[in-house]
Amino acid sequence: MATPEKKEEPPKVKPLLELAKCSKATPPPNPEDYGPIITVTVGNWSSKREFHVYEGLLSHYSSYFKAAVKDCWGNSKTVELKDDNPEVFQAFFHWVYTGKLYFALDASGEVPLHFPLIYEIYIFGDARGALDLCNAAIDLLIQKMNQEWAFPQLHLSYIYENTLTGSALRKVLVDFAIDTFRFTDLVDPSQRAKEMVSYPHEFFAELVVAFMALEAEPIPSCVGYATPSGGKTLDWASFIKPLICSRYHDHPAPPA
Repeated sequence: MATPEKKEEPPKVKPLLELAKCSKATPPPNPEDYGPIITVTVGNWSSKREFHVYEGLLSHYSSYFKAAVKDCWGNSKTVELKDDNPEVFQAFFHWVYTGKLYFALDASGEVPLHFPLIYEIYIFGDARGALDLCNAAIDLLIQKMNQEWAFPQLHLSYIYENTLTGSALRKVLVDFAIDTFRFTDLVDPSQRAKEMVSYPHEFFAELVVAFMALEAEPIPSCVGYATPSGGKTLDWASFIKPLICSRYHDHPAPPA
């Protein structure tokens, strides 16, 4: 009698960390103010994609597009972003309509956007004056790091080349490194050669400043965080959730 083949079970994936909606997020515009459709062409050559977005949504969430609608586009109702990544704009497109950077988790329950794309989304939002988009990218980055329990050190050079001192993207990665990462590649030459990691000098400088800011407080650990009473510990997700908005979000100034 033939033995039935054993079916492989899908790998278990940590559930996505649920985050509260930012209390200071820009409220959505009135649908009556959406206005006409704008055609946005993103990318060059074979990567070029065309998106159709309401003018009111673009200008509501981005100071760049607000100025472009007023000063540059005239009656053409089209704009070209030749140097931008269509995948980044697709995430922006999803976000302005749904409040999420992707349509759904993948079949295994994981965030479908890879780390470099999340960084690009943040940098795009920063360049286009879309602070709420930057905040959404930060939230997704925290969710992805928690879900995969991974510190994306391979991409630090790109991040530091495309952000400024004080950037929320830098800050969240520095904090995550201090809280959870052990930098074994720095003391193990064979691992360093294998990983091909290049740490920016600015990253290490910001790590030192952040460590000094801890002063007498114990350095957090991926094992857990002591509660104020010194008893039960909290995991990293529980520790970081109440800090996200105040520490990593940039909020638009209230209207004058």
